[in-house]
Amino acid sequence: MKKVSTEWNELLLDYLDGSLSGDKIQQLKQELASSAELRARLEELKVLTEQFKQVTLEHPSKNFTQRVMEKLHDYPVRSSVSVRNSIWLLAGVLVAIGLGSFLLATGIFDTPGSINLNQFGLDNKIIQQQLPTISFNGKLIVNIIIILNIALAFLVLDRAILRPWFERRTHMNIDRA
Repeated sequence: MKKVSTEWNELLLDYLDGSLSGDKIQQLKQELASSAELRARLEELKVLTEQFKQVTLEHPSKNFTQRVMEKLHDYPVRSSVSVRNSIWLLAGVLVAIGLGSFLLATGIFDTPGSINLNQFGLDNKIIQQQLPTISFNGKLIVNIIIILNIALAFLVLDRAILRPWFERRTHMNIDRA
């Protein structure tokens, strides 16, 4: 059985709905007389249309919204990270901040560093010139790392420790009321 095109499906549905004009009805009837596939599709669509007419829509009860809203607080949202793991993560971040600050205070990063790209033994057949030396300031890099660690520590403190703690306190106060 050949598949009926979308255009013919639309015409058949319009015919069943009664929204087809006279010229189109005549054209459709001529095609139905000559095409067995089109007649079979029309029968399928008739059956489906009748079944859809028998289906009744279900409406929720009048107090559905009120019942849903009342049950929202019955199932509190759980944090995906446990408080214990969050405390360990926060402690690790604070240790990294402390070690970085200690090393920075001792002056380990005071001397400017440089990376000589010629030391790496790159094959100079392709590049005939000397490669540059890249200078960097270790103190600046460590300061940036410490600032990023502090921002991470505040984020972990807020998301994983303080927010669940205050949510629990809020739920305890709602339950008492």
